[in-house]
Amino acid sequence: MEIRWSLLVLWAAISWISDAESADVLPAFTQDMNNLPLSESTLVGSVVYTLQGTNPSGGPVKYSLVGTDKFSVDSVSGEVTLVQPLDREKNDTLKFLVSIKNEHNEGQTESVTVIVWDENDNPPEFKNSPYEVYVPEDEVVGKTVLQNILVEDRDTVGDNLEVGCLPNEQWPEACDIFEVVALQSSANSYSGVLVLKKPLDYNEKQFYQFQLYASDGALNSTAPVEVKVEDVQNSPPVFSGALSGSLAEDAPVGTLALVVRARDADRVQPRQVFLELLTNPLDYFLLDSASGNLVTAKPLDREALADPSSPLNLTIRASEIVNGSPLVSPLTSSIATATITIRDVNDEPPRFSKPEYRVEVPESLPVGTPLPNLDMVVTDRDVGLNSVFTLRLSEEIGAYIVEPANATGSASVTLRLNKSLDYEDPNQRKFILEVIAEESHTSPHLSSKASVIVTVTDVNDNAPTFADEAYSASVLENAPGGALVAIVKATDRDTGRFGTDGIIYQLSGNGAELFEVNNRSGAITVAPCINPGTSPCLDYETRRDYFLQYKAIDDDGAGQTTVVPLQLSLLDANDNPPVFTTSVYKASIDEDAIKFEPELQVQARDVDTSSEIRYYIIEPSQHPFSIDDVSGKISPKASGVATNDSKIVLTVLATDGVHNATCKVEINIRDVNNHAPEFDQDKYEADISEDAPPGTEVAAVRATDLDSGVNAELKYAIQQGALDAFAIDNVTGVVTVSSKLDYDKRNTYRITIVAADLGMPSHTGTTELTVHVSNVNDKKPYFTPTIQRAEVSADAELGTVVHNLVAMDPDITDSEQLVYELPRNKMIKAVDKNGQEVSDEGIFDSWFSILSNGSVVVSQRLDRSRAAVLSLPVTVIDASANPLQEADGELIITIVDVNRHAPIFSQPAYEEYLEEEQPIGTVLNTYTATDKETPISALVIYPPSPYFTIDNVTGVVKSTQRIDYETVRTINFTLVAYDSGVPQRSSTAQVIVHVVNANDEEPVFAASQYDASLLEHSPAHTSVVTVSAVDKDEGEFGQVRYSLTGELSNLFTIDELSGVVTVAEGADIDREVTSDIWLRAVASDGAPPAKQKTSSVPLHIKVLDINDHSPVFAQSVYKSTISENLQLNPPAAILQVSAEDKDEGLNGKVEYSITEQSVPGTFSVDPVTGIISPARPVVGNTTHRLTVSGADRGGAGRAATARVDITVLSVNKHSPEFVLPPPDQRQLEIPENAAQADYLITTIKATDEDIGENGRVSYYLKVDNERVSETPEFSLDRDNGELRTKTFLDREHQSEYMLAIAAVDNGTPAQFESLMILTVVLADDDDNTPRFSAPIYQFSVKENLPAGVIVGTVKAVDNDSGENGKVYYHILEGNEDGVFTLDRTKGVIRANVSFDREMQPEYSLTIYASNNPILERAAADFNSVDNTTDGQESSVASVKIKVLDENDNEPKFPEKTYYAAIKHTARINEAILSVAAEDPDLEENGTLVYMVAASNLYKFGASKSSGSVVPSPFNITQEGVLMTAGYMAEYNQDRFVLDIIARELAPPHREAKAQVYIWITDRSSLIRMVVSRGCARAGSGSGSGSGAGSGAGSGSDSGSGSGSGARGRLAAASGALLVPARRLHLVHADRLYDDWCEIHLLPVDPASYQILPVERVLETVDSKYDELKDVYQEYGVETLTAASATSKAPDSFDPALAALIALLIVLFTGIVTFIVVCACLKHWVIPPPSLQSSKGDSLARRRILEELSTTENPLWLETKLRPYEEQELTMNVFGDQAEQGNVEPPQTDNTYATIQGSRATERFGDYATLGGDSPTPLEAALGFQGSTFKPPTPDTPEPPPRPTAGLGPL
Repeated sequence: MEIRWSLLVLWAAISWISDAESADVLPAFTQDMNNLPLSESTLVGSVVYTLQGTNPSGGPVKYSLVGTDKFSVDSVSGEVTLVQPLDREKNDTLKFLVSIKNEHNEGQTESVTVIVWDENDNPPEFKNSPYEVYVPEDEVVGKTVLQNILVEDRDTVGDNLEVGCLPNEQWPEACDIFEVVALQSSANSYSGVLVLKKPLDYNEKQFYQFQLYASDGALNSTAPVEVKVEDVQNSPPVFSGALSGSLAEDAPVGTLALVVRARDADRVQPRQVFLELLTNPLDYFLLDSASGNLVTAKPLDREALADPSSPLNLTIRASEIVNGSPLVSPLTSSIATATITIRDVNDEPPRFSKPEYRVEVPESLPVGTPLPNLDMVVTDRDVGLNSVFTLRLSEEIGAYIVEPANATGSASVTLRLNKSLDYEDPNQRKFILEVIAEESHTSPHLSSKASVIVTVTDVNDNAPTFADEAYSASVLENAPGGALVAIVKATDRDTGRFGTDGIIYQLSGNGAELFEVNNRSGAITVAPCINPGTSPCLDYETRRDYFLQYKAIDDDGAGQTTVVPLQLSLLDANDNPPVFTTSVYKASIDEDAIKFEPELQVQARDVDTSSEIRYYIIEPSQHPFSIDDVSGKISPKASGVATNDSKIVLTVLATDGVHNATCKVEINIRDVNNHAPEFDQDKYEADISEDAPPGTEVAAVRATDLDSGVNAELKYAIQQGALDAFAIDNVTGVVTVSSKLDYDKRNTYRITIVAADLGMPSHTGTTELTVHVSNVNDKKPYFTPTIQRAEVSADAELGTVVHNLVAMDPDITDSEQLVYELPRNKMIKAVDKNGQEVSDEGIFDSWFSILSNGSVVVSQRLDRSRAAVLSLPVTVIDASANPLQEADGELIITIVDVNRHAPIFSQPAYEEYLEEEQPIGTVLNTYTATDKETPISALVIYPPSPYFTIDNVTGVVKSTQRIDYETVRTINFTLVAYDSGVPQRSSTAQVIVHVVNANDEEPVFAASQYDASLLEHSPAHTSVVTVSAVDKDEGEFGQVRYSLTGELSNLFTIDELSGVVTVAEGADIDREVTSDIWLRAVASDGAPPAKQKTSSVPLHIKVLDINDHSPVFAQSVYKSTISENLQLNPPAAILQVSAEDKDEGLNGKVEYSITEQSVPGTFSVDPVTGIISPARPVVGNTTHRLTVSGADRGGAGRAATARVDITVLSVNKHSPEFVLPPPDQRQLEIPENAAQADYLITTIKATDEDIGENGRVSYYLKVDNERVSETPEFSLDRDNGELRTKTFLDREHQSEYMLAIAAVDNGTPAQFESLMILTVVLADDDDNTPRFSAPIYQFSVKENLPAGVIVGTVKAVDNDSGENGKVYYHILEGNEDGVFTLDRTKGVIRANVSFDREMQPEYSLTIYASNNPILERAAADFNSVDNTTDGQESSVASVKIKVLDENDNEPKFPEKTYYAAIKHTARINEAILSVAAEDPDLEENGTLVYMVAASNLYKFGASKSSGSVVPSPFNITQEGVLMTAGYMAEYNQDRFVLDIIARELAPPHREAKAQVYIWITDRSSLIRMVVSRGCARAGSGSGSGSGAGSGAGSGSDSGSGSGSGARGRLAAASGALLVPARRLHLVHADRLYDDWCEIHLLPVDPASYQILPVERVLETVDSKYDELKDVYQEYGVETLTAASATSKAPDSFDPALAALIALLIVLFTGIVTFIVVCACLKHWVIPPPSLQSSKGDSLARRRILEELSTTENPLWLETKLRPYEEQELTMNVFGDQAEQGNVEPPQTDNTYATIQGSRATERFGDYATLGGDSPTPLEAALGFQGSTFKPPTPDTPEPPPRPTAGLGPL
């Protein structure tokens, strides 16, 4: 137990000892933080210091800070971090405690002081801003206007403070007027003053606002300055308002002309102004010096002014009143000029310069010429409209006009002649004119008159006049002198000597001297002459007619002249013999000629025209010629002129019956060349030796000619074949040699020889001469070439053929005849191998031998050492020639050496060393070779080397390109040496070239530039970029090392081997200092420095930004003053705050926001631009304070703030708005009798939304842009707005006044004005009605225009005014369909529809003009107006509206198909049918052009067309009538299908098409139909022909005519197409019946269009009679037969037989009638009168039908008559039941239902033949003809006479 306690005590003691030891050693700091300097710009969060300490016990320590909130410390690491910004200006030192403790919380505490270094982070501050100062406007320049400009800067660092002036947009000149002058300036304080630099002017600017800026070199601040300019009395008075006025010249004394307003220009304390007149023309005016009223002082007279057209100028002076009196000086007085216009009053009439004017004018005065010396002036001294006057003449003959017709003020008046004057008219010899000048626009029209007496004097204005335009007379050529030829006289309308009494006659012209004229009487006589009838007297033979000029001159020969042509003709007398044109005529004639060529004619002339010359041959008595006695033509007799004489002389007589003349005619009889030359032989042959000399005769040819004389003379000529080798004598015909012949060139000639006679025309004969040339050996042989060459080897064997000589001889054909030899008498020449000539030693003759065939052979061993070249003379001999012929030549033989040794190089192989990159042409070495025998001819490299070349002479080898060691290191090539021996030998040597390496390559970078980026402030060793370069050299030359160069290269390091660029140790890269760094990376190879090569590339390092700066505002406080009416949309810019952040990108972009404002939401700031704008309206007289924040967008929360103070001024914002009178009541009417003085017209009221003075409104009248309270007529109270009249208003003087009312508020700084135009109208009584200026209006409108188009405007005028004068328009009639609308106030007529002219071409409206806007009783008003119009202008107008046509309808044919038939005998241009198309448009729009497009021919029986006939046998007129264009005979029984086109003439040229079927036929194919209608009625249906005798039909029979309607019904019954062929009036016995028509029809199969037989068609029609009987009656068809059927001619008429037959008929009729009457008496009644009266018509009808012959159609006549005979026996006849008590007739069993029971209601049976007035059955039977039955009617005409020979042919 004790042991245990002992141990425990021992342990406690040890523990206590150890604790005591540890308490003595505490943790301690190893570094002292005291006096740590820190910049106040140190960023929050920066580690500013690291506490370091030790714990002796080795345990952990803890750090802590006490007494500071600026820093924090990491308790473990000891890093001290700044947690709040430092501000030196608040605390320049920070003191706190730092402690270090162990784990037992034991340790030490030390006091630490941190010194805050100052940074320039505070802008300068103005101490007493804002600045406001008052400066008098007369302050002297240079004076200090603002003291104590004090600026302080809390920073101790930075530049000295600088203060200056900043202008703004409103006062840009402020800094030019004021200057800031520094008194003291340091880094933290400034004092200065503001000095005036330029004079001030209160009138120009009342205040200036600008900014003062203060800058410490980095930060700025501003302070506002307002300089208010104080007004000083230094400005003279100024005039305001208009200084012009106007007065009427009749204005009474005291009338106000103008109110002159002037005020002191000094505005603060303006002085009163005194007004006075300095100039007052004519003392017309007085000026009130105080009020400025300028009034008239005496009556005005505008005409008394020096220049009435100019206004009066008055000089007015305004002077300031100083000390009670006006002071005149430049600073207190001003002068202005007022202008007063005196308005004219019409008190002067236009006045003439004198009351009467006299003028004398000649009657020849040209029309339009002013009257001379009139000097008329009219003056109206009034002005304006009062001086406008008209000038007119009171005379009405229109001979004169006055100019000008209108004038103003003054005018020089001219009277112009308007019509030509004629003194010869007694009424035009004197005019008394009255000129009236009358005012135009005045009332009354003042006027005055003046007289003008115009005296017309006669002038010689009429020339003498002859009765005829030309005169002629005749006289015998031998008439004696004095014989009267003619008397020609003239007249003249002028008087006295200018007239007929003063006319003098003269005769002029060529030959006028042979006649005389009495100058007064006009008698023309023959002038006396010695020998009448002979020249130079009158001589018909010399001159037959004299064309003279006969003159009549008035004014006794001095006036006007009239010339007429006068022809004097001489009558011939036979007083001259005939004269031949030549005494001897010569001619030639061929012996066999039948006439002279040219014609032989003798001609004699007899100057006497009355003579007739006859010709006769009087000698010799016998001759072979005859002469025409009239023409004198001589011709051979018919027997010819064959005679032995070659010449005949004739004597020809010419006689005129009184006188004779003769001539000789020599005629040569010519032989006729009528035979051709003929040669003795057809062919000739001859031989000639080729050596025959020229001139040698070859042959002689001969020809003969049977003619005589020259015709037999022959000339010979060679025509062809001689080739200039032969010639012929042209007379003898001998052919000779003309040039050297050569057998070898040509051995045969075929020569054509011609013999020609010398006759005319020449005849020729030809023959052929064949010449054979015989050969002669006359040519020497010759070598070809003369010198020949050969080579032979020096070791050639004996007998070796060296060469074969070649020679030619043209004379031989066998080459063996040529012999070659070596002449012995000629020396052989030799030359050794050195070129030296070797003398002939006699040994060379034996080296070679020549065989006879020319072969040269070696005959002895050759020795080249003695001779290398031999020249052998050779000879060739022609052995066939006698004597022998030989020629020499030369053979040069070269002995070629034999080469035995090859060249040898100095060594078999060469090894060379060449450094790389040596320049081209570097010599490698020189190589040589030797040869024992011959020189070396060439050294070459073979094959060629691309690197080296060798000089083949010198052996020098040079490089051909640069050699790169890195590309090739060894080059091999072979040298070849050639000798010059034969054969040539060669040898080779190898060359090995070793390329030696050199440092020739520079390092090459992989890129031309390196770009990299780096964050600013990146730590050391941060990798930036890696550069890389390669050097192609090997070894150390190819090793690359890197380095950097550049201004900032110390910021980076580069690994010299790897090229990695990193940030250097200790380098701090700041983007705000340098944003782009440009370096160069250098690469160097490992060569020694002397050979080292380097290269470099740019290295661009872009320093990237980090957000390390906060924004900084340019000013800490911004101030601005705005008006409360600042614009909100778009918002107006108030001011712009600006903060700068040195960072870039988002880090440097500042975003602005308002963080605080006194009234939230009032202002907004643009987050980008910093412009502050109003967000909602502001109220004046308030101040707003805003806090604006500028934060960057880097996301680090860096921001700055600034304060903005905005002062809002109250402004005048609203303009007055008129409320009374309302806008629709601003035309006020005053009754005429109420417009008295002080009459209240209306009260004007305007409101203004502003308050106070800004909203108080004053009222003014606006006159000449000046505000006035009254005018001469009206006054306006400026406060209450009452508008009153000032005087009585006369409507006659002025009926309407337009007043400009101004409502002006009293706001500041500017007044707002609103204007209103008020019209005051003096109301008129409604005593006028509207009147149209014209009773009828005519308008036109195009069709197809859209609805709403304006048609026209009507205009009526109401002389009333106001509402009484308003006119309203109403349509009374013509618009029932609502086609038009009428603007009731403007009279504009508009269309409600789009018009169609074809529907309605014209409209008529009746329009009423009224004062009532609503017309209740239009019809009644219309009637009342009509009854009260009295020829005056009416209130009703008639409007005619014409619809203009447009081409809006296309042409259309009524039918698509037409049918027609025409006889084959039709004439050309015979009308066939009309196929007119319809186009309802008008004029050109409706004009159609027709054409036949195709004429398709269908031959008889053919179903297919043969094609279109060209040209068409048909034409169509432009009226659409189809006509024949040729004869139809060739187309008989054929048919045509025509394509017809109708095309519009006007655009768009639309077309319509139709087809016309035409059959060409004859009479045998036609059906003849007779209708009892006129052809006009019968053909009135569609398809009728257009011309007489023509027929046509369309595809339908819808017409109403008898022909067409019946034709259609008959066609339907017959199943045939009945084509109309012809229609004509019925003719019987040469008598024309217009009331009956004969129609020819052609039956055609409608399917095949083939012509059907007439008989078959008629049978079909006859079989359907029951169906057609209604047709016959309806259309009046009387007969239907074949057209070819001929009527039987009746027998010759026998009167006795006729009488007998008539007697028998009467007896038979009486008996039959008696029996019938007795049998049927109980049933008969008396027929009505109508029936009795119709019997006469029926008998007349029966006569016509009888004459038509009942034998025309025997096929059915008898069958159709039989039912009527039966009917006669069975029918019951009843009378008029109406007359018998309207008893219904009993029903009868009548199969045909032909009985009519009532006269009132006719009921027809199947045949429609019997009615109430039906004829008897016999009459009915007699009224029936052919296939047609028709009852007679009262219109049935009297029948024509019975034809005697039937109907005429068609």
